Amino acid sequence: KAMTYLTNRDQMVKTILFGLGQAIDSPIYRFRPEYDETLTTYPYDPKKALSLLKEAGWKDTDGDGVLDKMFEGKIVPFRFEIKFNSGNAIRKSVVLTLQDELKKHGIVVDVRQLDWTIFLDDVRNHKFDAMVLGWAMSVNEPDAYQVWHSSQADNKGSNMISYKNSRVDEILEIYRREFDPKRRIELYREFQRILH
Repeated sequence: KAMTYLTNRDQMVKTILFGLGQAIDSPIYRFRPEYDETLTTYPYDPKKALSLLKEAGWKDTDGDGVLDKMFEGKIVPFRFEIKFNSGNAIRKSVVLTLQDELKKHGIVVDVRQLDWTIFLDDVRNHKFDAMVLGWAMSVNEPDAYQVWHSSQADNKGSNMISYKNSRVDEILEIYRREFDPKRRIELYREFQRILH
């Protein structure tokens, strides 16, 4: 949540996409009936983010401007790497914007731009701290199974972030067998609320 509060999505839409977009709160296409309009957007709120990080034990104990935390008797700085594929100007802008914003709040982000095949191999093999990658949202009835079902986290499946939730698995499985449109919408709205 803290990292979300440190991500100024509306500003990115304005400056990177020249206002030609909209920040959304779900992996479901914004104009589908399944999209849950009741989700509350996490705003850009650095104070809230820093409060959450402090609660989690992150603070600058050595005065070097970088948050740190004690792990197994060793002080570890808040530092991670974001990977993205070369040749994608929007992803590069997103990563560099995040890097700059997080630096202001004591988080060091190393940026690594990789050739598409190398990047995709790292992503499929879960060799990343963070990465920027996008899935096109279907304008037809969505099927989030491929990206969000826990079975897709193994064997180089498309659940590359290894998200696992038994209720989400159940929803995604029921959705594939459910024919009632209203019930399908209810199921996917519950799915979105869980992710959110």
